Amino acid sequence: MRRLAFFTATSVIALTSCQDIIEVELPEGETRLIVNGRVTDRDSARVDVKWSVAYLNTDPNEPVTNALVVLIEDGVAVDTLTHRSNGRYLSDFQGEVGRSYRVAVTVPEREGYPSGTWTSATEALNRCNDADSIYSQYLPRAPFQQEGRYVFIHWSEAPGRGDHYRVRVFRNDTLQNQTFDLTVFNDDFNDGFVFPTPPSIPPIQIAGPDSVGVKYKVELGSISMGLFSYLNLLREQTLQVGGLFDPPPAPIVGNIYREGNENEYALGYFYASAIRTAEVTISE
Repeated sequence: MRRLAFFTATSVIALTSCQDIIEVELPEGETRLIVNGRVTDRDSARVDVKWSVAYLNTDPNEPVTNALVVLIEDGVAVDTLTHRSNGRYLSDFQGEVGRSYRVAVTVPEREGYPSGTWTSATEALNRCNDADSIYSQYLPRAPFQQEGRYVFIHWSEAPGRGDHYRVRVFRNDTLQNQTFDLTVFNDDFNDGFVFPTPPSIPPIQIAGPDSVGVKYKVELGSISMGLFSYLNLLREQTLQVGGLFDPPPAPIVGNIYREGNENEYALGYFYASAIRTAEVTISE
């Protein structure tokens, strides 16, 4: 045993003393425009316009502060958004369920950066029902369930297949924005369901367990099939852990393209959404 231990130790020393440092130079890639935004039927339209940075660059994305951002409804320009700060453009315009929207972003010439006009694909502003109720409830310890207070909503999905949704949750006014918080679903298997419908369909659990006094706000919004697929791909890519069964990394292309050339894309996504909100503070 002593001989084996001695051999193992010296082998480790020999292996670690023969390492070569290999420096790999990664191409920085071209600078691309980033456009993210939305128009809803309940709050201000907003668009964030920024430049991409190199993969290993830890600096924040540079904002574009001099773009012309135009909102288009059913093919007609209806508003020009105003730059407020850090590349964010805002408008008081609110959309309407049943209409379609896109955005056009024009960037002036600047040495070393692309310029011109990028437009988003047309997005329909689809229906979304209000939550019937939101409440907190104490649940005892059970298999696969911790003891504590949980937040639930009652909600009815509109009959007729083809609906897609995104859920955003705010805890004490802070958006829960980690990758695993990204929640989207469709009505492929729950078309027209009423949550809950005892005994087979439970209410929708939003959060928990959590403490008394914590405030939760739930935003349920309709989204297009395009955004549904985009967010699923984004979640899939960002949750990779380097395992053998992870999907290979690939560019995530949204719905923003240079006007007249769909092969030249910007990063990001502009979408239309009917949003419905509900709030509750966890109580005894």
